[in-house]
Amino acid sequence: MISLLLFNILTFDTILNIPELKNAHYGICILDLENDSIVYDYNGEKVFIPASNMKIITTAAALYFLGKNFQYRTLLYLRGKIHGKKLHGDIILQGGGDPYFSIKDMERFVDKIRKLDIDEITGGILIIDDYFTSERLPVGWAWHYLDAKYAPEISALSFNKNVVSVRIRPSNIGDIAPVSIYPSTCYVKLVNSIKTTANSENLIIFRKPEENVIIVEGTIKNARDIDIAVKDPALFAGEYLKERLSAIGIKINAQVKRIRSYEIFIAQESPVILDSALSPMLLEMIKETNTESENLYAEILLKTLGAEIYKEGSFSAGLNVLKNFLQICGVDTSSVSIWDGSGLSKYNLLSPRAFNSVLKFMYNSDLFRDFYNSLPCPGEGTLKARFNGFPDTLRAKTGAIHAASCLSGYLKINEKYYAFSMLFNNFTCPIKKITQVHEKILRSFIEECRKYTQDIKFLNPQEVFNND
Repeated sequence: MISLLLFNILTFDTILNIPELKNAHYGICILDLENDSIVYDYNGEKVFIPASNMKIITTAAALYFLGKNFQYRTLLYLRGKIHGKKLHGDIILQGGGDPYFSIKDMERFVDKIRKLDIDEITGGILIIDDYFTSERLPVGWAWHYLDAKYAPEISALSFNKNVVSVRIRPSNIGDIAPVSIYPSTCYVKLVNSIKTTANSENLIIFRKPEENVIIVEGTIKNARDIDIAVKDPALFAGEYLKERLSAIGIKINAQVKRIRSYEIFIAQESPVILDSALSPMLLEMIKETNTESENLYAEILLKTLGAEIYKEGSFSAGLNVLKNFLQICGVDTSSVSIWDGSGLSKYNLLSPRAFNSVLKFMYNSDLFRDFYNSLPCPGEGTLKARFNGFPDTLRAKTGAIHAASCLSGYLKINEKYYAFSMLFNNFTCPIKKITQVHEKILRSFIEECRKYTQDIKFLNPQEVFNND
């Protein structure tokens, strides 16, 4: 541990000297951004699993390389000719990476096709998702994450955040509880045996690996809506569009099919753009990614960096962009391990000093205000229930997966900015105990800084400079 501030840092040692941390691994580093000096460091150069603190790097790199006004577009094409009430051709749905493409957007596309006044499509629904490469999951995600709403598959043609909502409603005691899926679709199958109970609930819900079959069993007492990630989101979008067109009386003769971008121009008839859906600006996406810790958005940002910078929308290309960005920030990338953009991978390893280097780089850039405001403050997003009564001088990204609890961001004290990173791993106590340690450290640091500022008024500059 080193301390370059003049106040008594032993308070930190008292906070950290608790039984729950006896076998834990942790690193803490606090950086004075104005003077570019470390004011507290404990294991600052050691690497830890950062969990969702990884999003700090991903969103900072996206803001740096793509710009805050970057947007995604989803396109709806018609290919062929209309004769009478029949389209001799295909409807094409092309994804451009937009994670915001929604049921509302899809309904607008359906309405656009309705206005063509056709009742048959001789071809089918063609989907294009090749802005990104075909792998849909990063390395290092645990298998039991993969049906959870926070770990959806990544696709350039996303729809409804790549999840369906399983809606379970209790009925008479002992009877099977009604279960439905929203949006309603045959793309996902339900196997339901859950019963209504008056006693404690024992709900079991999961999607079969590699299948779009959702199992719901056990017992339920109260109504529940649970989001489940689907397999192959692009195909989900295509099948849903086909189902909606069929529901309004448009017959579609062919199966939903995935094609490559260049294939839409192979046919004799050139495609015509019927409509498009535009995402919000990148800055809004980055704020939501950091504030709500949206894993889908982070992984899409990662693949987008690969697509835009290296013309390959793969995880590996995106990771190379992140490594390039870390080097720009002054981080030795030979001492880090990064495998995804969201932090769900337990293969990620970074140090508190690496995070502070990124935070420092953004602080010294023209992007600082936008990046700073993208991080949640107390009472907002993932900090909604944390730092109660804490002054609005904190902007920080949380991070939590099994046996990892992390917090990194900015403190503003007496008009002076600090960057901090606290990475805690390998603890066995409840995670709430670690988040309490985070808060105690930051509260103590603020208190000591303010006390130090008061005390320093009574010292002349030479005395301060000579004080070890």
